[in-house]
Amino acid sequence: MARTKATARKTPAKTLMSWTRFYLPREQEWPTWSVNHDDVHAGPLVDVEGRGKLSLGRMVENPEQAVYIIEWATLDDLKNFQASPACVGFLQNLPEYDNSRVSMESGLTLRHLTLDDAPPPLPPTSSRFLTFHHATQARTSELQDRVTITTFLVPRKVDNVFRMWYDDFQDFKPSKFSVVWFWVLAEDHWVEKKFGKLEQTQEENQGRTIFSHFQIWAPKYSATSEQEEALAADPRARESWNQAIAQVMPPATAWERERWDISEIPRFYPPESDFEMDPEEVKYNEEQTKLLKEYFELHGLEYVDNRC
Repeated sequence: MARTKATARKTPAKTLMSWTRFYLPREQEWPTWSVNHDDVHAGPLVDVEGRGKLSLGRMVENPEQAVYIIEWATLDDLKNFQASPACVGFLQNLPEYDNSRVSMESGLTLRHLTLDDAPPPLPPTSSRFLTFHHATQARTSELQDRVTITTFLVPRKVDNVFRMWYDDFQDFKPSKFSVVWFWVLAEDHWVEKKFGKLEQTQEENQGRTIFSHFQIWAPKYSATSEQEEALAADPRARESWNQAIAQVMPPATAWERERWDISEIPRFYPPESDFEMDPEEVKYNEEQTKLLKEYFELHGLEYVDNRC
């Protein structure tokens, strides 16, 4: 038998992930859009090309700080969405702050404003999408339930992100539970607030690289939010975590840590009755029903149609 040449199986490309932070009152379980959208929790995202799984996160220490998480097939899909009217509608229902509080504070200070105090122009839409790329192509766990995120700033840009992660960060293992590593592909307001705005120098800008370590506390990965709560309150566990962080500084020069509860956003699909059945399938079902009736009559049995 002739020997055939074995071909390497390609690893499927990892999806991107965008985080859009927004204000969500405690009493409101999910963000919603107009009833004009078939899926009220996905709103303008329903028919967006390349859009994948949707999730909602709430910060543990500040539950009204929420994040809308979207998986994307490609970076072009995300960019096309950001340039579309659908993105405008999407962000309109995700306010960055409590609008009622902002309006009250604005009213109190309005009489003190001068032309020199005019607010700066609105930032570009992209600045509300913190975009993550997987640091490795290895199979990784899903982000769900309690997630602890530690973000590291490296004050230089590199051509090979995986090599930097492999050389400097892969041994950062403060605990034994499931972990996913990302690096930041596009920054948002939160990154600028925590690590400062990336200034352009007269010389060629050296840039920066940001890695995020996602620790997942989910029962399916043999961890729970209760375990995370206990460790977060344990001084010895915090000291162990700080020692692990010290091992990656440098190359990291700053870090931030956040705790989130993440859930998949419920989806609403049109009922099956709204879909038109293929005429060929209708004909086939009628023929099958006819044959079934004939079989029952032949054997002296009563045919009962139990279909809804």
